[in-house]
Amino acid sequence: MLGKKELKELSNATEEALRNIFRSALDDAESALGKVKTITDLEKKIASLEVEKDKREWEYERKEEEIDHRVGLERKRQEQEIELAKRDAILTVKEENMNADRTRFEKEMTFIRERFEKEVGYLKDIVTEVLDVVKGGGGKDGG
Repeated sequence: MLGKKELKELSNATEEALRNIFRSALDDAESALGKVKTITDLEKKIASLEVEKDKREWEYERKEEEIDHRVGLERKRQEQEIELAKRDAILTVKEENMNADRTRFEKEMTFIRERFEKEVGYLKDIVTEVLDVVKGGGGKDGG
């Protein structure tokens, strides 16, 4: 059998061993909790980064759509400007053609008027000669 002193020593040694085991278990638990906390923090950071990534992707897509929209509007504006320039060119050509036609018409009218005045003059001369012949019984040649 063991004596009191030996039992005391055995009790102290057992108590010390249990304390060491509990400390070790407690340290292991704290370490595990620290790792769990680190994992949780990393998971939160991952979630936060994923949200930020999604937000940036959305912003990029929105900007890209806006740029596409602006490019489309600019293309439409340029098409309209080209169409207006075509119409303006056609109108200018038509106006020039009309002015040329008007000038040509005025020249023809002047020519016709002058020709008509000459012919009317010739007719007056002929009518005058015919009247002179009818009135006087003779013409320029007396007869």
